[in-house]
Amino acid sequence: MSISRLLVVLTSCLVMVASPLEAQISTAVIDQHKAALERQTTDPDQKRDGGTQPRDWEYQLADGVRTRQVTFYVDGGVPLYGKLFLPKGFTATGKYSAVVVGHGINALSIGIEKFASRFAERGLVAMAIDYQSYGFSGSGSDDLRLLDPDPTTDAAAVTEAERRLIVKRTNLNNVHEVADFRAAVSFLQGEPGVDPDRIGIWGSSNGGAIVMAVAALDARVKAVVSQVSAPRPAARGPVAVAANLLQDAIVRVRTGQGGEVDGGFSFRSKIDAWSNQRNRDVRPGTTLDQIRPTTAVLLIPAEKDELTGGAAGAIEAAKFLSGRGVPSQAVVLPGLMHFQAYSYAGFEVGSSLAADWFVKYLASPSTVPPSAHPVATPAPAVAPTAPVAGAAGKDVRFFSEAVSIHGRLFYPPGFSTTGAAPAVVLAPGWGETAAATEKVAAQFAAKGIVALAIDYRGWGKSGGFIYLADNTRWDDRLRFSQHTSKVRIRRKRLLPEAQVIDIRNAITFLQGEPGVDAARIGVWGTGVSGGHVVATAAADARVKAGVAVAPVMAGKDMPRQSFSPTATERADLVRLARSGPAPATAAAATAMNADEARLALAQYLPFTLLDQIPKSSALLFITEERGDAAVDAAVQWFLKNL
Repeated sequence: MSISRLLVVLTSCLVMVASPLEAQISTAVIDQHKAALERQTTDPDQKRDGGTQPRDWEYQLADGVRTRQVTFYVDGGVPLYGKLFLPKGFTATGKYSAVVVGHGINALSIGIEKFASRFAERGLVAMAIDYQSYGFSGSGSDDLRLLDPDPTTDAAAVTEAERRLIVKRTNLNNVHEVADFRAAVSFLQGEPGVDPDRIGIWGSSNGGAIVMAVAALDARVKAVVSQVSAPRPAARGPVAVAANLLQDAIVRVRTGQGGEVDGGFSFRSKIDAWSNQRNRDVRPGTTLDQIRPTTAVLLIPAEKDELTGGAAGAIEAAKFLSGRGVPSQAVVLPGLMHFQAYSYAGFEVGSSLAADWFVKYLASPSTVPPSAHPVATPAPAVAPTAPVAGAAGKDVRFFSEAVSIHGRLFYPPGFSTTGAAPAVVLAPGWGETAAATEKVAAQFAAKGIVALAIDYRGWGKSGGFIYLADNTRWDDRLRFSQHTSKVRIRRKRLLPEAQVIDIRNAITFLQGEPGVDAARIGVWGTGVSGGHVVATAAADARVKAGVAVAPVMAGKDMPRQSFSPTATERADLVRLARSGPAPATAAAATAMNADEARLALAQYLPFTLLDQIPKSSALLFITEERGDAAVDAAVQWFLKNL
């Protein structure tokens, strides 16, 4: 069916695409504000080129609406700021619907509190949040760089000490923001007076893209509103590193800091140049098919949006979702540009539509059967394997985000820094370190392949996950500040996504190594890290060849859809979001490590990523755990495909 047959023209400027499943929300509010909308398109005082203005953030609380500031936690102890808006008559013994409200690119919650206030006026609990490294929220381990070597070892799951460090702010990171939204959902599920089965999320601009990505990952979300965003359906596949950013990436992994660019828009702060590359890891248009029919999606694009190219992407997304049985609707703000959605008639219309959507689709609780759990948590190695005698290599260090990573680099006989040798990253198995792969690395080197065995962050000789134990006041105008602070350094965490990032940063390190051909890089892994080979190749087009030995490949015969936790997992998620800062004792840290690993593995499904691997990446799967035959097969594969 052509898209023209699905469009209902309501006015000369308004287009609505609705799900055929049932009647959607009314758009009468647009007619009610027609004159004001037209005035907003022509009045110079209501123009908003390049950002909002402080006067756009002002609002008055409705009678009876109360607010409360809260702290919740993400990634094992990073404190995040939230402001709760409680509707008139709210009681902790009730069961209210609730909405997480998230800001756009390089912005703050203060700019969108007015939307949360409006939702509370309509009877919803709403929580406006600052993402990590913004506003009143803390900076996480990716933003905290020690100025001295990290002396901690795997002997302790956590160490508390005073350290000198650099704190980074305004670290624009879409992967973090997705996690922040999910932690906020967990917090609300544990909030007295909130119905844990009636949670929605609202995001605007880049936040509108984030909420679409969250909906594709988390089935606990029952309703979504994405404002002035354009999550056009797109094909899956790995991301190529932009040529102009590769050199910045190499500098970043070797020094811990790369270039900066203007963040722009409402708050004029700098961001990492690398953000433009890193944030391509969150592409909601590629995961629309993971959103379940139990999640209702409203898209509110601006007709003349100068940042997203107009309303076409949102309209296409609504059509795609409707075709998959997802309750969905796209309603265009007629005549408006991007930043006009935050003020005057644009705000009145957009907030009213969003509130109507949440009231409709959060009216009654709904539950989703828990996702299948096809694999048990592997047992970590009892102790790191001892280094292999006679395996000659040199120790190197590079940065994965802000964490100093240790690697052991093996060179082939006759290696020259003026040559162009192929290279392979060796990823250790579950609970192992680089020492466990040194023998294989040495065998690769003997056959002409530069081999880099790495310790993941928090393991072996790599630095740990840093958390501030002191209460620190932030000022986002100062991106980098030096402190001497009490920190907690966590180790022995088993987090597949973080480990894949470490592998990708190891690839970047090799691309900057003299004598290595930057276009001929491979990845080798075993067990769970065999799954990492697949995940890395599916995300990063730089992987030209991979070998997965006895890989743990969860996800076979499972539908590609958002994760629905069991009752136990949901309780764990709520506890992690509400339990406080990073653990201070070894027992508490060990227990948290186990909870985090169990939750992470339940959502880590490398098998579902196989169709994202391009023909330019050659993968070999070896069923035998280890042995010379497996190594020989891997060597031949790399020599042939690199």
